[in-house]
Amino acid sequence: MDRRLIQTAVFGSPDSDEPALCPETPEELEAFRREHAGVTIWCGTQFEGGCGRQLTTRLCTDKICHFAHYGSGGTGGPCGRKDRGKDDANHLFAKAHVKSWLRTQGIEAEFTFPEPLGSAVMVHLPDGRTILVHLDRNQPVTWDPATWETILGPGVRDTHALIQRGYLHRVRFVDRPGGGRVVQFGTELHGRGTEHWDALDDIVLTPGGLVSRTRPVPVRAPAPAPRPADAPTDREIVTVTRGTSRDPRRTDPAHELLRHLDIDHDSPRKIKDAIEAIPRLLETDLHPDDANRLRVALPKCLRRLEAHAQRRQKAVQQLRENPTEALYYKAVRLLEDDPDALQEEKDVVAAHTARIEQARAVKEAARRAAQERAREEKRRAEQERRAAWLQEMIDGQEAMERQMAARKALVAQRVAQAAEQRHQQDRQAHAGKVAPLAPAVRGALKKAAREHRVTTWPELRDKTGMRQLGQLNHGDKVELLALVEADTAPETPLLSTLLVTDDDSASINLHRDISRLLGRPLPSSDTDLLEQLAHDRIQLHNQR
Repeated sequence: MDRRLIQTAVFGSPDSDEPALCPETPEELEAFRREHAGVTIWCGTQFEGGCGRQLTTRLCTDKICHFAHYGSGGTGGPCGRKDRGKDDANHLFAKAHVKSWLRTQGIEAEFTFPEPLGSAVMVHLPDGRTILVHLDRNQPVTWDPATWETILGPGVRDTHALIQRGYLHRVRFVDRPGGGRVVQFGTELHGRGTEHWDALDDIVLTPGGLVSRTRPVPVRAPAPAPRPADAPTDREIVTVTRGTSRDPRRTDPAHELLRHLDIDHDSPRKIKDAIEAIPRLLETDLHPDDANRLRVALPKCLRRLEAHAQRRQKAVQQLRENPTEALYYKAVRLLEDDPDALQEEKDVVAAHTARIEQARAVKEAARRAAQERAREEKRRAEQERRAAWLQEMIDGQEAMERQMAARKALVAQRVAQAAEQRHQQDRQAHAGKVAPLAPAVRGALKKAAREHRVTTWPELRDKTGMRQLGQLNHGDKVELLALVEADTAPETPLLSTLLVTDDDSASINLHRDISRLLGRPLPSSDTDLLEQLAHDRIQLHNQR
């Protein structure tokens, strides 16, 4: 698996534009996993160089938690992403938040991602206006006169534009606990900087500009694009107040139709209903903005139906030529709730329905037969085992085995007693050797806990000045730590936890031996042990 740190991804599919940001701490990552249980995570194609392979979350204690590639999945191609940090998904977060913000005002916009991918987001409003959110600080800002407003992202500078316009609109991204980012909006003024940042929901888009609900002075309307060759001239910046703009939440049939219409995802029937309703609405007394939006939406709906019809016809034709289960279900989905579907196309799908159901029944029968064979084999094996056990009882083998077991147990007991005696002698020897070192080591470990850090044996030797610590063998260290932990409460983590290094098997084995000696239970696997050690260190740091 890929161990390079990837902090951003997308949810649901390789081509998704729903961004995901991996939390950095183990606690937040656990909450992230619970919140998104059952949702797949991908190295999306909406990232520059994204490979489209599936990702997993990696919980770490020695570095930040992150996403990592599975060994296979998606396209299977190599990953070409150069940027994997938090800012890599800013274009996706910007699109998601701006789309949601506009929808709360009854505005359905289209979004595109200019090249290079991730450098900017272009917002196409229904009334023909466009907004450019420029995010790449390494790319020059393009001040196109056809663009109604340009908004700059974090770190993007254009001193000449700031002087010429007197202001620049900006957005910044703030991490949300548990993963994700929120967008804030501000206006940088020449000579004053950005003094206020608003939540995006506190900004209202009006025909003349952007208005803040939180401040009495409205956000400035778009100024002309700067021309570097012109000399600076004095000009007045026009502002638009909320009182001069019409209510963006005004309710009427046209507004309701546009607010609830999702051209890219609604069913063909709903799109067709909208196509039939739009000409009728255009004949009524509409606000000019609503009429323009309906005229823009109508050809989009027609193109959407045409594209759907082409996909439907292609799927049915492929089903005719190469009938597979995947093509069958694809054709069924495309025919669903489509009033323009031809009877001939429905007949093609219906002709394959019986075959698909028969194939499914055959698979189900085969599965049940396999289960029955497995149960029969299990019953036969159980009968054979019982027969062997009864024969063993008849032949008296069990009695002989008990006698042999008793003899072995007696020998093992004597061996264990001898080993325990030798162990006690060794412990006494080790304890006499390391007893004078225990107080200093205990103090050094407590000091490390108070300072929220871990330590090592060489560091203990240097900080305590006891050169003997560098000459201890494994047994000496076990007895020394047993003396150090003598007054550690059973419910409190061991101070010696601060001496364990995740990638050092010797320190892990030493921790297992001292825990076993003190009667402290430990997980059997090293992975679970390392997670427990990380938890114990946090507890020690918080207690000290």
